[in-house]
Amino acid sequence: MDKTKAVRAEVIRRLLAVSAVFLLGAGAAHACSANLTQAQVDQANKFLDQNRSKDAFALMYPLSKEGSGGANRFLSEMYEKGRGVKQSSFMKRHLNWMGAQDSDPVAMYRTAVDFFERGHRKDGEFWAKRAIDCGNPDALVLLIEKFLLAGRQDEARTLIEMGLDRSVSRVKFIVAEQFDKGGIGLSKDPQLAYTWYYLAAKEGQVDAMAALGYYFARGIHGVQDDVAAIQWYHKAALGGHVESMTAYAWMLANGKGAQIDKDEARRYFTLAKNKGDLNATRFLKDL
Repeated sequence: MDKTKAVRAEVIRRLLAVSAVFLLGAGAAHACSANLTQAQVDQANKFLDQNRSKDAFALMYPLSKEGSGGANRFLSEMYEKGRGVKQSSFMKRHLNWMGAQDSDPVAMYRTAVDFFERGHRKDGEFWAKRAIDCGNPDALVLLIEKFLLAGRQDEARTLIEMGLDRSVSRVKFIVAEQFDKGGIGLSKDPQLAYTWYYLAAKEGQVDAMAALGYYFARGIHGVQDDVAAIQWYHKAALGGHVESMTAYAWMLANGKGAQIDKDEARRYFTLAKNKGDLNATRFLKDL
């Protein structure tokens, strides 16, 4: 085959691949695979840790050309973080999009986030739904939150039910919030809100841990317990929740739920202050 025919064949192949994604709907268009092994990821990361970025790129680039969505996503992360290459938001976005085209669920989710951030709602929803079809929990949460903000309650409820069926911990936190404020047609119910916050907290949701601390501190669900409050605030603080760092420090400084410990309070106030919490800054001055 001469070069002209070879180029023409490649063009046709790529056009057919794109058509499969946008026109066929089901089947091949909804394949879900990073097409990248953990061993390949580990090897590329090892190269980067050894400052051998050219070797990492040389490993991933051919795989990306062969249709590995995971390889495109890996290259995207290199450009996002400037790991061995010059940081480039354009290349990050472009390679994530290529990864999405090549059926990588995480790349689909990241592409959805990018489209939403740039104001392209329909494209964001398209890729979020594709990622959801591939079982990506982050895309499910993303679209629930977008629907809630837009007042699209019926669509949000449908996805919330899907998230609960899939046991997505963040969706449990969202359910708790809806019971907390009486959203999506639910009656405001502090007891049920507490139950769902607890379920989400037990699965590592730091926002839910913080909510439990607040519930116990104020007795919102009928049980006021400073010991339980400070314990949940501490867990949330350890998880990086800034407001909980301040709440935990305040309780220590004032002997609420534990003996007064101003040194530990100062440490947590300082952590929260360094993360921008204005209340922590004020409390630290008064300590």
